Amino acid sequence: MNSSPLPKLDELLQRLLDDQIAPEEMARLQRVIQDDPQVRDYYINSMLANASLRRSSQATGEFSATDLIEATSASLSQGVPTRVVRWVASMAALLIVGVLLYTVVHYQRERSKGVAIGTLVGGYQTYWRGEQPRLGEGLYSGSYELLDGVAEMRLELGVRLVLEAPCRIHLTPYDEMTLEQGQLVVDVEPEAHGFRVQTTHALITDLGTEFGVKDLDDGRMETHVFKGRVRVALEDNHTARPPAEIVREGYAAHVDVTGRTLRGGLNAQVDEFLLQLPLLNPTSSPSKRIDLADLVGGGDGSGSGQLEQGIDLATGEVLNPSPTEIEWVRQNVYTETPTFYGVDGVFVPNKALGRVVVSSTGLLFSKCPETHGSYYGGAANSGTYRDLVSKTDYTARLLGVGYGSARHPALRLHPNAGITFDLQELRQDNPDFTLSRFTAVCGIPKQIPEPRFSPAQVWILLDGQEVMHLDFPIENPSTQFIDVEIPTGSRFLSLVATCTSRADFSWIVLGDPFLEWDEVLQP
Repeated sequence: MNSSPLPKLDELLQRLLDDQIAPEEMARLQRVIQDDPQVRDYYINSMLANASLRRSSQATGEFSATDLIEATSASLSQGVPTRVVRWVASMAALLIVGVLLYTVVHYQRERSKGVAIGTLVGGYQTYWRGEQPRLGEGLYSGSYELLDGVAEMRLELGVRLVLEAPCRIHLTPYDEMTLEQGQLVVDVEPEAHGFRVQTTHALITDLGTEFGVKDLDDGRMETHVFKGRVRVALEDNHTARPPAEIVREGYAAHVDVTGRTLRGGLNAQVDEFLLQLPLLNPTSSPSKRIDLADLVGGGDGSGSGQLEQGIDLATGEVLNPSPTEIEWVRQNVYTETPTFYGVDGVFVPNKALGRVVVSSTGLLFSKCPETHGSYYGGAANSGTYRDLVSKTDYTARLLGVGYGSARHPALRLHPNAGITFDLQELRQDNPDFTLSRFTAVCGIPKQIPEPRFSPAQVWILLDGQEVMHLDFPIENPSTQFIDVEIPTGSRFLSLVATCTSRADFSWIVLGDPFLEWDEVLQP
């Protein structure tokens, strides 16, 4: 076969290979392949020759993508071995119709979405309801619900959005969007001046701005302006001109649950929003992980432990259910925990009472600060924390991720608390793996109902020596990443949370607290 049996068939096949064929062209190609045996044979031979040319490094170096189909057509005139054609034909006959139908559906689906109005440019631990948007791919008019993590979108008209889960929005091709639930940050470029965000009870209009918006579960709305100004107007159908207020940089406005009261002049709380995606540590690909929170829950590190279970710092015994009040210690005591696999012991750190022992072998934490010696229960396999005033439990969220589940475990370590893990015991039970590092996400949830009035600190110790120290001042509750390399000879890993004054609302949470292991390569 020296020529194409269908005018411009080669051109259609080239656009198919380049993923540039139009839906109507694909439908036409599908019909003619099904109806015309000559076209079907030409299609099979064309794909065979094309595959041969692509496999050849010399050929692909000589031909551009646009010239490749011409080379394919030329090669057909030289013939293809009959046995090869028969083998491929038997396989291709089963695949042609399915592949074409899939491609047609794909193109029709993309066409039904309309023109892309933006792009998903970044994300951290994202999990969406329904179809999962992919990084670098287009965003279209419609609703997007982020269930976990944080995501960054860039709209074509010049607007950057940072969504922090849980968050549900509706995008439009116009200069407006709807925040249906949750919170986000809006950064508007000059060319998008006047961009609007619709919430349940208010309309926020950009006046040259970077601002954060919260649409809370109970119906309240908050707008916090970081740069520039916004105009906030109530959606009130009972008046011809809804009440409105201009909110300047550094200030905030709140709308009550009824949507009828707009209160301005409040201070903006920038620390309650994530202005940009976190700078992530290089991701590792361990062969095995041991979950430290699971060990605290009485498990073996694989997820067999009990959620919401902990270790009592005073007794070393199982702590279940959660405590209801703060307690104090009068002397430093290291309590061993033989009933918990992989856990050496627990303690309440307070240098004011003397030396602070952090292991069953007597290792000391020499840099331990002076604390009140107060504590709240102990280390726990839990991501819940309690508002001591309302006696209400909340789920910890760090960087938009909910922690304290099988999917994202959490080690809760309310100050002042310390726990030491026995790495030697874990190594003995995992001889085919090498312990390499400890990783976690650490922070104080921003959603705590009561404001903190004291700073908190987290210490990572190996054999009593500080290897990492994290500060959580009142004015900056930013989430931080832990990535500590563990030398071969290290035996004890201690995690310590301290507070130099009352720590009623300093809920330290370590999300995804994993010991990472690499498989030992056999000679």
